[in-house]
Amino acid sequence: MTRLKIASAATLCVVMAGRSTISNYSVRDFGAVGDGKALDTVAFQKALDMAAKAGGGIVRVPEGNYVTGSLVLKSHTTLHLDSGANLLGSANAEDYPLIRARWEGIETNCHRALISADHAKDIFITGSGSIEGNPTVGRLRNPRGPTVIETIECDNVRVEGVTLKSSRMWTLHPAYCHDVRISGVTFNTSGANSDGIDPDSCRRVLIDGCTFTTGDDNIAIKSGKGQEGARIGRPCEDIVITNCTFIKGYTSIAFGSELSGGIRRVRISHCTFKNGRAALQLKSRAGRAGYLQDITADHLAVGPEPLLELDSNYSYNPDPQGVPGVEGITQFSNILIWDVKIAGTNLLRIIGPSEKPADGIQISRVTGTCQRGSVIQNARNISLTGIDLEGIDGPAYFTNNVTGTGLEAAAPLR
Repeated sequence: MTRLKIASAATLCVVMAGRSTISNYSVRDFGAVGDGKALDTVAFQKALDMAAKAGGGIVRVPEGNYVTGSLVLKSHTTLHLDSGANLLGSANAEDYPLIRARWEGIETNCHRALISADHAKDIFITGSGSIEGNPTVGRLRNPRGPTVIETIECDNVRVEGVTLKSSRMWTLHPAYCHDVRISGVTFNTSGANSDGIDPDSCRRVLIDGCTFTTGDDNIAIKSGKGQEGARIGRPCEDIVITNCTFIKGYTSIAFGSELSGGIRRVRISHCTFKNGRAALQLKSRAGRAGYLQDITADHLAVGPEPLLELDSNYSYNPDPQGVPGVEGITQFSNILIWDVKIAGTNLLRIIGPSEKPADGIQISRVTGTCQRGSVIQNARNISLTGIDLEGIDGPAYFTNNVTGTGLEAAAPLR
């Protein structure tokens, strides 16, 4: 696993501007009203452009309720929201210009995000205020509505301390980015598609100390869909998720289903999972291709959701241009999980593809309670050690086409 070297925000502010002092700008000085009614897009953009023109700077948002359309952050710029500062997305779709962006694995026309950056570096969004997408434009499709924050082909992205809210649309979407840090952020979303974080074909991502209450996946790691995703071939890799609390969501941490460019080297540790389909959900379908490999997770508190679900027959988000034949079957391999406390419905549900059985799933040192036995199908080199669970009435495992150790008392899956 590649180690992420993350400097403090203060240090990075100095580095990004290349000098010892940083210019500060208040959006109020550029005409922002902040009364929750006036459209403050022009004032915000003037302040952001002034900071970029100066070679870098901090744009401060004082207490108030600011309504804006889409904003663009350029290199070496920090947007800092003071306590009591709330940035609210406009309800007018015309305030979000159309761009090309990835949506559910495919490059397509999309409304630009409420806060956006494209081919920029040293982009910071910090503070203790909140940023909220508008539900009216969030539900737009064809073209896709605006996400709350979207950074495309950016280097050194930081989102720290703020509260992010959305409805019916992804919240934070870094795509094709390097060196992303998301720390101490609170996510509060509602409705289908209102994922918290969607790292998409990114390298070196740290998600630390965040709290999630979402209407869809809390975190969904992606890398494109079908033939297009496989052709672009940019994996999501070197992801670290630590010290997070997953309060509510469809799934806590999802891998896929758009993983045609591959997902590898993900480390999850010291996290609490409270209510979702599964703490970790690995999902794909025939035609996705790609791979999911080298996933480790340790020191987890789970329940009432299951620990792990692997679904190779995911039915949602079909692909009319999938990769044909056996090349289109995802390979799941080298998944290690240890030191887990669980009070869940069941421990595992693994349905690997028959053409490429899941390979090398190792789970050890698990204690707690479960209500029913686990299902494992189409998997090889399974290793289950130190599993001490109470409350299961009947066999602990039901298996079909499975090899490995720790399955001596398993019953056949019918």
